[in-house]
Amino acid sequence: MAASLRGLSADLRQYLRVNKLPDIYEALLTGLSIMCPEDYLTFILEKLMFIKENGLDSLTWDMFIEEEMKPKSRIVSESNLDMIFNFEEWLMPTPEMYTLAYSHYNFKLKEMCFCAMLQYHLMQRRKKMLLKQRINMAVKHHASRMLRVHLHIWKAWVRYRKGRQSMSFQKIQHVYHVSIGRVIFEAWYKHTLEARKQREYFENFALSASKRREGLRQQKLDMVTSMFNRLERGENMEDDDLFGQGTGEARDSVSTLPWKIAIQIFSYLDIADIANCACVCRFWKVLTQANLLWSKINFSNVQKRVTDKVATRLLYKARPYLIHLNMRACQHLTRPTFLSVSECRNLQDLNLSECTSLDDDILKIVTRGCQILLYLNIAHTNLTDASLRAVNKNCMNLQYISLAFCSKFTDRGLLYLASGKCHDKLQYIDISGCLQITPQGFHYMASGCPNLQTVIANEFPTLLDDCIMVIAEKCPKVHTVSLLGCPLLTDECFKRLAQNKNLQVLKIDGNHRVSDNSLKLLGHMCPELRHVYVADCQRLTDATLKALSGCKNLTVLNLADCVRISDAGVRHLMEGPAAARLRELNLTNCVRVGDMAMVNVHKRCHNLTYLNVNFCEHISEAGIELLGQIHSLVALDVSGCNCGDQGLSALGNNSRLRDVVLSESSNITDLGLQKFAQQCKEIERLDLSHCMNLTDGAIKNLAFCCRMLTVLNLAGCKHVTDLSIQYLSGVCHYLTQLDISGCIHISDKALKYLRKGCKKLRCLNMMYCKKITKHATQKIQRHIQVVEYSNDEVPAYFGY
Repeated sequence: MAASLRGLSADLRQYLRVNKLPDIYEALLTGLSIMCPEDYLTFILEKLMFIKENGLDSLTWDMFIEEEMKPKSRIVSESNLDMIFNFEEWLMPTPEMYTLAYSHYNFKLKEMCFCAMLQYHLMQRRKKMLLKQRINMAVKHHASRMLRVHLHIWKAWVRYRKGRQSMSFQKIQHVYHVSIGRVIFEAWYKHTLEARKQREYFENFALSASKRREGLRQQKLDMVTSMFNRLERGENMEDDDLFGQGTGEARDSVSTLPWKIAIQIFSYLDIADIANCACVCRFWKVLTQANLLWSKINFSNVQKRVTDKVATRLLYKARPYLIHLNMRACQHLTRPTFLSVSECRNLQDLNLSECTSLDDDILKIVTRGCQILLYLNIAHTNLTDASLRAVNKNCMNLQYISLAFCSKFTDRGLLYLASGKCHDKLQYIDISGCLQITPQGFHYMASGCPNLQTVIANEFPTLLDDCIMVIAEKCPKVHTVSLLGCPLLTDECFKRLAQNKNLQVLKIDGNHRVSDNSLKLLGHMCPELRHVYVADCQRLTDATLKALSGCKNLTVLNLADCVRISDAGVRHLMEGPAAARLRELNLTNCVRVGDMAMVNVHKRCHNLTYLNVNFCEHISEAGIELLGQIHSLVALDVSGCNCGDQGLSALGNNSRLRDVVLSESSNITDLGLQKFAQQCKEIERLDLSHCMNLTDGAIKNLAFCCRMLTVLNLAGCKHVTDLSIQYLSGVCHYLTQLDISGCIHISDKALKYLRKGCKKLRCLNMMYCKKITKHATQKIQRHIQVVEYSNDEVPAYFGY
């Protein structure tokens, strides 16, 4: 508005100022904007009439605003319109002022542009410096990376050279030993020739004194006859004269041994054998009465034959010396036997598992008599809370208790056990399959038994994290935890267990909720881990092996059915300190494991005794040949791998192998088994099931070379006939288990061979053998404890 008045004439501006039109407009506009009347025209007319009546002297800018709507404090002191409309001519800016204002404005613009340009220049400079620093860092990183790569290559080359040198040393040492052996053999041969000549000389000399020796022999016979006559009359004789010791005749080799050694030999016999030995001679009867032989009694070996009469008589005889008693699965023993057990006051180890006649009253009597028990096994029984209360009351020193698959006791029973006299000494508890236990029962057990070291809770499909977490929290000495068949446990449970640095043994299987996170924490926080069993945990990957590679004491690792494990994971494990002490490794069904894993195992695992790579299809004969060079291996399972004659022959290089499983190796022929048998003559257990290319020739070589065989599996070898069984029964007299299922050419004649030659055979499996009759099977069952037989058709999965 002020700009529009500047072009008016001076008279018009003078008129507006004299009549105060801007003030009138200001007052009206102020009143309209504040009062907001409904009829604004009437409001304007009324206010103009008011101004006309009162004059312009009383005119103010807020005169048309009511008092209650005016602000209490005055904000604007004078009207802005005065400055707009009262613009005097002498206040108009001059050209010099315009010039000065433009110069100032232009200077400010230049200053702003200069500052902006300076900031941009500094920013670009900083970017160039930062880029230069990053380039320098990248160059240094690249140089260090290249050095590391070349260092790794050099280390690998050094390891390879050392391996070659070690192999060369072994070959040279073998040649040296062979040459030394040849020299010794030649010297021995010369010595035997000289000894032979000397023996012939003395034999000729002895012929001249035959009469004299005949007379001496007659005297000795008279002395022996006199001695037995005196024994029959009941006369006392000195120990030197008993059983012909003075004459050197009528005395067996055991009787000539020192007393302690003879008793040690008899200690390996069971009760039935000791009873038979007592009937041999008087000296053996005296040996069988030794206290050491009756400190441990095992009725489980004769569970089907032992009766109450025999058991009570033996227990009465051995009660002062008896320390260990095993009555597992003795179904025929009843209350009289258990009463005799209660009289064995020195008993420390008692196994009553699977005794169906055991009840609460009987156990109360037993525990009342055997108050110094340390180990008690009552698994698979029908005992209730009353039994645990009796154990709590009487067994003050109990350290071991097994309640596996006892379904009748409740949480209250665990409360009795945890609050009893033995609660602070209990170290081992087995509650496998006790599904009736609730989290409250675990709380009782953990709170009352703070010194627990081993917790077994297998076959517990309802087990939750809270149950194990309370044990991990309140039992800091726990070092062994077995949770096989517990699928509901998660990472939280094992992370809590990882905080216990004493953990040494962990067993889990069939758990699809456990991941690498918990195993990483276990490997990092539990340096004492030595036994890890994580079979069929399919979420575990190579990261688990990388985490466990730092466990220096790891000796047993089972990763069966962990299908995500690959060669990279095995390499991580072998590169860590865990490989040095690893003794058992199970990679069954780890389908991503191949030859590279075997290369790393061969390089690092120098103490490995057991390896299972069952159905690892990517392992070829090259990998199996490397396994033959691991001389520490004792047991090996390569079932389902691509093993052929070459790989089997390479396995024979390890003469320490005792247990080998070659099941479903269809590429193995008679030639490969012949080479293997000629090298591994000390093998004891061999599984050749479903090796369909094997014939009687291979079994013949096996029988004559490997005479120490105790377990042999020939199931599915369809070309094997009675001739093979004849070879085995004629030479392998130590066989205890034999499986010939699916051998359709074997007949009754083979059973006759087995009955005559394999006297120690205890288990015979003859499924799907059509040519074997039921009558022949019934005959051989008299001599063999376990016989499985059927003449059904061979199943399709045998692949005939």
